Amino acid sequence: MKRDGLGAVLWILCLQYFAAEAITVAGWRGVYSFSSNYISDLGALGCSAALCSPLHALMNGSFLLQGGLIVGGAALLWPSLAEGIVSSLAMVVIGASGIGVFLVGLAPEDALPAIHYFGAAENFLCCHLGMATMGVSFLRRGAPAIGGISLGLGLLGLTGMALLGLGEYLGLGVGIVERVVAYPFPLWLAAMGARQLARRAK
Repeated sequence: MKRDGLGAVLWILCLQYFAAEAITVAGWRGVYSFSSNYISDLGALGCSAALCSPLHALMNGSFLLQGGLIVGGAALLWPSLAEGIVSSLAMVVIGASGIGVFLVGLAPEDALPAIHYFGAAENFLCCHLGMATMGVSFLRRGAPAIGGISLGLGLLGLTGMALLGLGEYLGLGVGIVERVVAYPFPLWLAAMGARQLARRAK
């Protein structure tokens, strides 16, 4: 398998996050609320009446793996996707987002909170700036569908980040708003990986 093909597979494997989250939620002691609990609660090491995640090692391992998949995929796909200054900048920022995810897994919220929340903020900011910038690049290259979707998802995520920062959850709960921020990027990565594989198959 050529370099870009391997990079595409790495990005598709970012879907592993959703499986890890579902399994960890199923193992939660008590009732985990997608509305009122943070994603990071699933990786908390301690166990109290409010937070108890027996499968925290799985969730944190998923974060660590996700960081590696993002960075590795970005490096391998660079020759295929970095076409000009705008897309090159996008790929750098996308790759940098993987470092933030890695820090989230390395530093659980109740063990090293400062590092954990820095990693989460860095990941969210970089991934959405990266998607939006790549969207602009696609639009400039005459690919309106993927360009518009990428730009739209990036702007949606940045809007969600602003809501989280302001404590405005629109009646949905902090957990739902956080997932509006967190979920689009791994889905986008997987779609981009599949797109690259399809292009190679032609």
